Amino acid sequence: MRKVFITGASGLLGRALVREFQAKPGFEVLATAFNRVSAGLIKLDLLDFGSVAEFLGTHKPDFIIHAAAERRPDVCQNDPEATKALNIHATKNIACIASQIESWMLYISTNYVFDGTSPPYTPVSVTNPLNLYGESKLEGERTMWKNVVSGGILRLPILYGEVETLDESSVTQIASALVAQSEIGIDDWANRYPTFVDDVAYVCRQMLEYRSENSEFSGTYHWSGNQPMTKYQMAHVMAEVLESTVDHIVPVKHPPIGAPRPQDCQLDCTDLKALGIGKQTAFLEAIRITLSSIDGVFDL
Repeated sequence: MRKVFITGASGLLGRALVREFQAKPGFEVLATAFNRVSAGLIKLDLLDFGSVAEFLGTHKPDFIIHAAAERRPDVCQNDPEATKALNIHATKNIACIASQIESWMLYISTNYVFDGTSPPYTPVSVTNPLNLYGESKLEGERTMWKNVVSGGILRLPILYGEVETLDESSVTQIASALVAQSEIGIDDWANRYPTFVDDVAYVCRQMLEYRSENSEFSGTYHWSGNQPMTKYQMAHVMAEVLESTVDHIVPVKHPPIGAPRPQDCQLDCTDLKALGIGKQTAFLEAIRITLSSIDGVFDL
């Protein structure tokens, strides 16, 4: 039985990770959260370094998946200290403990470590984040590598999946605009690669299984959906699913306001595919699953 410690287990990706590992025989899941602690989750403040050290020292997981982060670019830009505390300092603490207890750590990072000017990006492409979110996640990567003996980084783009509220993902936020029927502008400037969290969880499990059989497995990897879409184009697909109109949606052809965003951070996923690792659900299929999970909002 392999023991997996998951941070951020109440979040969009975290919940998918918990579902994936709990459904697979051979894994024992230690799922932790802080702000939204529901049944089956363990409350743990990642900024309380002593409590984290005690917890990990007691349970000694074989694997650590560090999915907790402040991931909202505008929030990061407006609260740099809180962002650095979670995305950098908590990561360093977990990495140090992982080294001490000989746990293999998988750090969830972002395609926003790149500036979006020279896609597609491989794991060894030059990084140049445009905003504090990207900077903090890149520094989290660096501090992990300074403190672990062996581990992995998985960079991801924009995520969506079964949400608790529409604003939990910037993808499902688009659905709010569709059903509101009031005129609104939606980004038609940046190419995104919307990625289903169930696919990411599947990939994470495959990575841990691969590590179990290959002790030298370590390094930085990329995973992503394979359909480039602007948010405006996503709105058209969602409208098809919802049998709704897009007449009130206005395409915005310039960079969005707020924290700077890259225009195209396509990730090259070749390295994982070469290992037989990967899953990419078509956006139409996955967004149908996502929207149908929202009770009382849509009649699908």
